[in-house]
Amino acid sequence: MIKVILNANAKDRPGLVSEISGVIFSLNGNIAESKMLRLENIFSVIMAIEIPEKNKDKLDRKVKSIKNLNYTIQTLNSFEQNNDSHKYLFTLECLDSEGIINHFTNYFNSQNINIDEMNTTTICAPTTGSLLFNLDSTIIVPAKMNMEKLELKLNSLSEKFNVSYNLLLLKSK
Repeated sequence: MIKVILNANAKDRPGLVSEISGVIFSLNGNIAESKMLRLENIFSVIMAIEIPEKNKDKLDRKVKSIKNLNYTIQTLNSFEQNNDSHKYLFTLECLDSEGIINHFTNYFNSQNINIDEMNTTTICAPTTGSLLFNLDSTIIVPAKMNMEKLELKLNSLSEKFNVSYNLLLLKSK
């Protein structure tokens, strides 16, 4: 068995997940993990699939036959994960403005903090109707990170860009 990542998107329509999962099942594959999302009228899916190595090329051909599906298939190489890290929930809320994600992710990058997952939404504020931006993410922070320094920098960014944030330890990796 090998593990591959299938990343696909298409104009949303009933039956897409059934077609994709049917192809995988027909090739003795197993969906180990997946994330699926509909944005506007586009459906997107990313799946980690375990499949017999002899069926990888067949997977490509069969997925290619799904009508109007854009996709990539990438074989995963085994790699050693850094277990000397901690997982945190990082959330923020602010008035919607350009560049907020970039300001925080640039800092995370400079500190070797990896973003594990990120979701963003906008909603109208109940009283004013102003557009509010919300970000929910999990980040992987190196265990050697000086958490006091991290909090000081996040506080500084928060004040500079008028952002409310929370950082909560979830678990050690």
